[in-house]
Amino acid sequence: MKFDRGFIIIIIVSLLAFCLKEKTIVGTYVSRRATGMEAVRLMYLKGYYPFLEIPDDYINLIIKKDSTFLYTINSKEHSGIWRVNGRILILDYTETSIDDLNLKIRDKKLYNITEATLCKSKKKMMRLMLLEKQ
Repeated sequence: MKFDRGFIIIIIVSLLAFCLKEKTIVGTYVSRRATGMEAVRLMYLKGYYPFLEIPDDYINLIIKKDSTFLYTINSKEHSGIWRVNGRILILDYTETSIDDLNLKIRDKKLYNITEATLCKSKKKMMRLMLLEKQ
């Protein structure tokens, strides 16, 4: 009997944890610049200085409960399916020409660090995309 109760409790706790995790991801996220401490924690401590940032309100990401998303950047909309793998949110676009986007989950923020090439100088820099839940 003790095994059955323990097993049931583990299942209930697992289900609650899954539901709470999903609730924390679902919502609307908007891009913004990093604060000083966020820049230190996310970029400077990793040796990324200087770095590029996505401007405030440039990206809008809507994560829906039905595992779909709508990603708007520069007035262009892209949709697809999302899933969570550990502390990574994976956006799988409907358009096959766009690669999946992996965003690290940190509280009510999502972020991604990628390499970018500057147009005129061809210099490579790291770019931070930081999205905050509204």
